[in-house]
Amino acid sequence: MSFYPHSRVVVGPTRAVDIVGPHIQTLDSATGDVLHSTANFPEKQQDAVLKSGPVRCAAVDSKFMYLVTSGEDKMLKLWELDGLKLLSVRELPKKPTAVAFTADAQTILVSDKFGDIFRQVVHSRLSISHKDAISSHENPSGGQLILGHASPLNAFLLTPDEKYIITADRDEHVRVSRYPDGYNIEMYCLGHLKFVSAIHIPKSDHFSLISGGGDPMLKIWDWMTGTVTHELPVLANIEPFIAVRASKRKRGGEDDDDEAIPEGTSKLKPKRKKGRKEKEVEQAGDGGSEGAGTPAADAPENKEEEKPEKVLVIHQIESIDSDTGPHIIFSAIGTTALFAFPYKKDVSATDIRHFDFGKPVLDFSVVDGSTLVVNLDGAWLAQTESVSLSTEEQSGSKAGPMAKILKVSGGELVEDSETLKPLIDSLNSRSLLPATPESLKKLALYSDLVSLPKYADPFEGDDAKAKGKGKTELSKKELGRMKTKQAVLAKAMEIQSISGKEKSRKLDEGDVNGDEPEPKRARSDFEAADNGTGRDDDVNMDNASST
Repeated sequence: MSFYPHSRVVVGPTRAVDIVGPHIQTLDSATGDVLHSTANFPEKQQDAVLKSGPVRCAAVDSKFMYLVTSGEDKMLKLWELDGLKLLSVRELPKKPTAVAFTADAQTILVSDKFGDIFRQVVHSRLSISHKDAISSHENPSGGQLILGHASPLNAFLLTPDEKYIITADRDEHVRVSRYPDGYNIEMYCLGHLKFVSAIHIPKSDHFSLISGGGDPMLKIWDWMTGTVTHELPVLANIEPFIAVRASKRKRGGEDDDDEAIPEGTSKLKPKRKKGRKEKEVEQAGDGGSEGAGTPAADAPENKEEEKPEKVLVIHQIESIDSDTGPHIIFSAIGTTALFAFPYKKDVSATDIRHFDFGKPVLDFSVVDGSTLVVNLDGAWLAQTESVSLSTEEQSGSKAGPMAKILKVSGGELVEDSETLKPLIDSLNSRSLLPATPESLKKLALYSDLVSLPKYADPFEGDDAKAKGKGKTELSKKELGRMKTKQAVLAKAMEIQSISGKEKSRKLDEGDVNGDEPEPKRARSDFEAADNGTGRDDDVNMDNASST
């Protein structure tokens, strides 16, 4: 029998929230007993849960009172954890990519694939708002637009003081904006050459930001100045553990249903529609002339199957405490290992440690600041083994564990078999929910390996080895994008310099005239004075970067 893997597990003082495919469960943190589950709802309510499809985004507030989820139907659902009661359902304008609560649990923030972030009030009377003159699309639930990017948003976070919101998109941008006035842009952190899919502010250093995505390194920023303070190469550490490989996305295909496929399997290219000239050639060839046919049919590339390739996508970055000091934990989609390094100055790739589970890591969460709950695709090993096992052997094979507990001890990632043992035992046994092969396929656990990269290039490490060079050659498209970003950065620095000179001149005049100097203003205020509103600057810079 097949079971759903745990997509997300969040453990609180008394209860744990478990996201399992389309279902939600609450468990007792001490005993692991299932308290409530949508799988046990009455038939009518359960049908509504299944209709929403797999839960794609979920967040729990800091007090463990509320849960917010969203599935394939673009409905934002607010749940009360005590009794797992559905409080409200709101329609979102676009498919969400992430959700989060503010510290006071009174506001929900939602980012979407259109590049926008909306703010929803937890307790509010819903009002339907149609598209107006300045909105890019309809806003059915009446959420407040905070900011917008020109490409899909992959990640966002609020700074600890909640005065700024930091966003990362598919066009390599990391942006720092004021919150809740997101049109007031404070800084850009430019330097990534590929998409950014994960960002994190370390618990021990609120002035730094760690970002990662498709680039072969993690970047550590001073996010208020937009400067890179350190780069940590991670590709060589991650590559040996990439177990799930992705097939290339078809040109022009932005389907959300694109899936990555395990190594050893492949997808055939779809047939291309025939043009008018090709049809004429085919009709002319019906007379029996040897070798006649359409060019598409004769093209050798259409006869070959695509070979899956390795793709790097950083999935999650978090902080954890240990007996040797603060550490940073990170994971990559489709890898069988979890990675950690000490958060210190000039950390290098040799400081990175890993723990290999033998199965792809789906997600992880931090409990009490020092314990890691890791969710695994426990059925993955059985699926890959089934290629070579007989039917009898397959029926006797068992899936591996779906969850494990880790901690950092002595600078190493080690398994903890005692902490939260009843809960982990439950996650690996009695809280599992049965699933059909069709429902498992709908989970699309590794779809980001296909959807996030803009174009399918061979894996960088393989290219460099094949060419015998120390680094890969950039394509014309990459060079063009790099030049555009450099020009945008130079323009931003020029504007900042001009603003600084203007400020110095005004201060000097104030001293000469005996007046009090003008109060210090934020950098974004000078930019707004010189260039108009921050919202317009944002649009221009994003458009320039995407050309």
